[in-house]
Amino acid sequence: MVDGSSPTLIVSPVLREQNQSDALVRLRAMSVSHKRAQRLAALSAWCSVLLAAAGCAASFVTSLVGVVAIAGSVWAVVYSTVFSSWVDSAARRAAYVQELLDVRLFRLSWNSVLAGEEPLSHEVNALSRRFSGEEEEIRDYYEIPDLPYPYDVIACQLQNLGWGARIRRRYARAVVGVTCVWGVAGLVVALSAHFDLGEALVRWYVPSLAALLLGVTTVRTQWAVAAERERVLSLVRGRIAAGGGEADLLRLARQVQDVIFLSRQTYTRVPNWFFRQYQASDRADFLAAMRELRDQVGR
Repeated sequence: MVDGSSPTLIVSPVLREQNQSDALVRLRAMSVSHKRAQRLAALSAWCSVLLAAAGCAASFVTSLVGVVAIAGSVWAVVYSTVFSSWVDSAARRAAYVQELLDVRLFRLSWNSVLAGEEPLSHEVNALSRRFSGEEEEIRDYYEIPDLPYPYDVIACQLQNLGWGARIRRRYARAVVGVTCVWGVAGLVVALSAHFDLGEALVRWYVPSLAALLLGVTTVRTQWAVAAERERVLSLVRGRIAAGGGEADLLRLARQVQDVIFLSRQTYTRVPNWFFRQYQASDRADFLAAMRELRDQVGR
């Protein structure tokens, strides 16, 4: 309210409803689900890194070579056959909860052909009760201009596509750098210590095998998700520029939501600590993009 005047009417259903009780329940459940998946991913990463570090130590302590090589081989098998499946399963569960949040906020139909049955209300409520964060973390989840429906939905999807693609591509580059540095470090150690090929493999690369597999998988999946989101982002921007009626935009929104849902299942979210490193600058860039959309829509 300004100067005693009546409060400004919020046009966007997303802005109007995202802080209401039902949406907040889903947001809490979504946060809990994603954190579960991230913890599993972090656990697998730490196990792989610790074994890689043990391999580094084994390069200089001969008595550790056999034990560390066996442990590295066993963990590589466990990670590739069992643990990675647990991480993928947790990512899929989190994607389902987030999809429920989005389709409710966006007033889209649930695509049961693609996603199967909706998560049950009591399951979502049970997850929501496990939320231990601050309420401010989940309020105003979508930062978009006050746009009429369905432009507010398109704005949210543009944010999901653009921000998600940027952070995933950046994370993939960081993982490439770390993986390459570790691989080169193994060569440097092997040459310095005059290891032959077999010794270099057993002392350095076998204990690091799970970490290297994790790095390759992370880069491959994150780049694939980023590329797909960038492709759809370009398509959506073109469709907005070309104009279209509400029915056309809603059909587009439903198709875009399917792409977002599938990409969320592919791999867990980027770790929160990495996301926060760039959050302020990324947020400023995407708020500027949202202002451009508002100008296009003419509101």
